[in-house]
Amino acid sequence: MGKAKLFGTIGKMALGAVAPDVLEQGTKIVNDQLEKRKDYLKIPDVKLLDVEKATAVIDKYNFNHSEVPVKADLHYADALPNTIVKMEPKGNTSVAPNTFVKLYYIDEQTLIDSQLLAQEAESKKALKKQKTQDQIHNVLETTSSVSANIGKKLHLKKDKKDNDWV
Repeated sequence: MGKAKLFGTIGKMALGAVAPDVLEQGTKIVNDQLEKRKDYLKIPDVKLLDVEKATAVIDKYNFNHSEVPVKADLHYADALPNTIVKMEPKGNTSVAPNTFVKLYYIDEQTLIDSQLLAQEAESKKALKKQKTQDQIHNVLETTSSVSANIGKKLHLKKDKKDNDWV
């Protein structure tokens, strides 16, 4: 009997002896998790709701929660003031009834700061675009100038009628 076949046979025998125990432990773990999760609730998604309405919905489900202001960010430049922009855990996920929920909202000052960040980003983008266009224009002018200089050195002249080199 070859080594591979011998190890295969021993492996099958060991698996046959161990498999029922492993299967039983796996089943126990799955059943424990199902039992634990039977009381889970689906947390409502309150993003984009007014802070007061969002807290009322979360209170209705008896979740402990807090409202946390967000810091200025480009993503919030188009948000409405005093609305929920993010939540943890995410909405529409199943959670334990005693889960603590954080509702992140944007206030008016943060909205203004976010809009300023967006304007700055837009200005930087426009400036970068302008620099690129200036560089392209500069390359075209340089290329045109070099071509004209080569033409002069070779004593080539354009025929005005046909627009061809003579």
